[in-house]
Amino acid sequence: MTPTPRLLIVEDDPNFRETLAIEFQERHYRLETAADSSSLESVLKEIEHFRFALVDLRLKGDSGLDLIASILFHSPTCRVVILTGYGSIATAVEAVKRGAVNYLTKPATIERIEQALWMDGETRSIDENEPLSLDRHEQEYLEYVLLQCQGNISQAARWLGIHRQSLQRKLKRTGLR
Repeated sequence: MTPTPRLLIVEDDPNFRETLAIEFQERHYRLETAADSSSLESVLKEIEHFRFALVDLRLKGDSGLDLIASILFHSPTCRVVILTGYGSIATAVEAVKRGAVNYLTKPATIERIEQALWMDGETRSIDENEPLSLDRHEQEYLEYVLLQCQGNISQAARWLGIHRQSLQRKLKRTGLR
């Protein structure tokens, strides 16, 4: 008999976390959930190994990208998928560099999420054939610069040659902060 795979879900939205848990339990996954980095650390201390991890990119006070290292340190063969409502090429590349096997933008069907857990490669829902708008280009570049500056807004503003307050307004308008 094949053992049921153990899945870790790290999602700060309690309703979405519960929906994912129910869907994957119906698919016979053994589940553990966490809402943030501190609850993740508690889960990692209790559970020996995870086969899969589904991690939200933006958690209240945490970045899902920063949690990849903890998960992979605990379970080196774990297949981590980043799930986000704020998809960009820069974060997809960064997620893969940090060890994620896949990256999906919301909304995504449960079938697509499950497929991303099992398969390598980007299955994002951003249409690569559709030309990007100027706003989308700006958002992608701002996210790239923030990643290069490790989230330091003052350093990113200097890199871009704009005032810190101007960058903060742009980030707020594009939904990055």
